[in-house]
Amino acid sequence: MAGNRDKMGMETIQAAATEDNKQSKDRGNDQVNALERIEGMTLEDFEEQLKNVSSLEDEILTEEERMHPWKQTPRLFILVAFAALGAFIVGVDISLVSGAEIQFMYKFNIANKTNLLGLTTSATTLGALVGSIIAIVLNDKIGRRGTLLIAGVWSVGSALWEALAPSWAMLLVGRLMLGISMGMISSTVPILLAEAVPTAIRGAIASLYQQLVATGIFIGYIMDAIFINVPTIGWRLMLGTTLVPGAIETVGIFFQPESPRWLIKKGKHEHAVEVLKRLRISREHALRDYVIIRKACEEESRMTADKNMYLELVRVPSLRRALFVGVLLMLFQQYCGMNVFMYYVDYMFKTMIHVSSKKAVLASMVAGFANAVFTIPVYWTIDKYGRRSLQLWTFPVMCAMQILALFSYYGSKWVNFALFIIAIFFFIAAYSPANGPVPWVYNAEIFPLYVRSEGMAITTFTNYMFNFVVSFSWPDMLKSMKAQGGYGFYAAAIAWGWVMLFFFMPETKGYTLEQMRLVFEHSLGEIAKYHWNCGVNNVKRMLGMKNVSESIPSPYDKAANLKEHGIEEEI
Repeated sequence: MAGNRDKMGMETIQAAATEDNKQSKDRGNDQVNALERIEGMTLEDFEEQLKNVSSLEDEILTEEERMHPWKQTPRLFILVAFAALGAFIVGVDISLVSGAEIQFMYKFNIANKTNLLGLTTSATTLGALVGSIIAIVLNDKIGRRGTLLIAGVWSVGSALWEALAPSWAMLLVGRLMLGISMGMISSTVPILLAEAVPTAIRGAIASLYQQLVATGIFIGYIMDAIFINVPTIGWRLMLGTTLVPGAIETVGIFFQPESPRWLIKKGKHEHAVEVLKRLRISREHALRDYVIIRKACEEESRMTADKNMYLELVRVPSLRRALFVGVLLMLFQQYCGMNVFMYYVDYMFKTMIHVSSKKAVLASMVAGFANAVFTIPVYWTIDKYGRRSLQLWTFPVMCAMQILALFSYYGSKWVNFALFIIAIFFFIAAYSPANGPVPWVYNAEIFPLYVRSEGMAITTFTNYMFNFVVSFSWPDMLKSMKAQGGYGFYAAAIAWGWVMLFFFMPETKGYTLEQMRLVFEHSLGEIAKYHWNCGVNNVKRMLGMKNVSESIPSPYDKAANLKEHGIEEEI
């Protein structure tokens, strides 16, 4: 009976979603037809036409856009390419240090100074904390394009500084500087892509960011392998690799247009229309998107008037709960230990398993390859299986692989070597399509539009903070707990993360922003109780038990009955 009730609830949600989509498309077609009659109008005439167009939504698509979503202008794809190159640079910067550190730690005599080694490796994440804050200010003052220009120049200068560093202190400064550029890039590129790309392909392009980070990580390991045998200056060439893509991105972004949304928010409406004309396949599409963006900006201004949005995230209970779950996801993304593998894989092979530098770097390419390949499935798994399910299915695999890594330090050298590679490979195979992208996608879905940028800013900041703690503490953890204790710690953290996400992480698949707000109107205790009840019932069904517990009220019920409450999308 409980199972039937759950099934009926899901059918109600799907029926409501189908009806919403149908009505949205009907309204969308009427509004698109209205906009298509404005050919030849001046912008002033068009402003007058806006008065007759109401409640425009962000999901209005013409039949052509639904059938041929990738039919876009070359100018749009050029903008996407140069913006996304920033994600590639971030990925390269993440992995380059893995090969470089097994050389510069001897050059600067810090091999046995675990705190200095940890600080050098993790300095980019500390710099990224600062960079993400700087990006908030720059994105508002000079726009997305301007922020990426500064970040690109900063990245080139930082890479050159690292490559020429004459001492450990100067290398540390270079690493901090590079981190600032990484923070600015990673905070700005997703915003620019989301604001410049049409709705029809926005989701796929958003996933492209994570894919290019993974690809950049793989290329970084390849660069390490190329330069590892270069005597004396090999590590300098590794760290200087970022110069090339950084210079290309800086020059390319200079010739790209600004975000139309930023232009509209700054009152530069004519410029915004011209940009949209260059980025859309027709004048009608450009003007329609101008209307959508402008209406959204006006509504956002109304919602945020005389309010501190950061305080709203704490004051409003539903937002506070969403923020808690968002930070929780970022916490366990870092405390699964992924960046221990990414930053220190070469160091672990060389110092703990005692293989040569060349073999260590070549083996690390397995990690980079796995990360690049297994990120690809996210394009269909994240919407097919849902965010919550992906996390709950993959956490046990990551936990098991951390335990396998723990046991890879017992036995002969080559058995250890083989077990460690297997552990890394399957850990990353589980991480890449789930715990890698899911926290970022999830956080973009749980905050209402009027407070999304602030919510994302906080969760991004906490992500870098946890990243710094994990990467900085690993050398000291090795010294005090040995590798076995370190991997055991992260196995336990993953197990605890599974428990926390099982209880407190609602599913977002198939829900609008307004529906998610209604879900988070329930207390965390109610959400946890519902998930526990569902879990118990599922286990009983698997065991063939007939005394399945009576289902309790679902936190998703309000979302399913959104229309019955007379609540309209307010964002």
